[in-house]
Amino acid sequence: TLPEGFLVRRNGLHWAVVGHTGLFLVGKAGANPGLAADRTSLGAHRLRNGLAKVLDVVPFVDPILVSAREGQVNGCTMVEADFLESFISHGPRVISEGELQLLRHHVPAVVTSIELDGGLG
Repeated sequence: TLPEGFLVRRNGLHWAVVGHTGLFLVGKAGANPGLAADRTSLGAHRLRNGLAKVLDVVPFVDPILVSAREGQVNGCTMVEADFLESFISHGPRVISEGELQLLRHHVPAVVTSIELDGGLG
């Protein structure tokens, strides 16, 4: 469970997460972490492009895979499930309160739009 102030929107096998520590797209590594990483990275790109259509400034979307191991694969950070909450919520503030309000407002509609267009990944 993430602290108050974080927004989470599910799309298929991915979760878009917005909070003061950043904008994340979380997927599951599954049996093929390389393929999951490619799909999660593509989804992060789609999410950022969708937000760029409605916002002047869009933060980087960090692709994250929940995995039994830690590290990097194809541009995605792999995080063990037990550490996912702290990984997302305990970082430094990188999004201002004003930006956060805009993202909380626009992310749900953008995720829905992407879902109607084939999904995040």
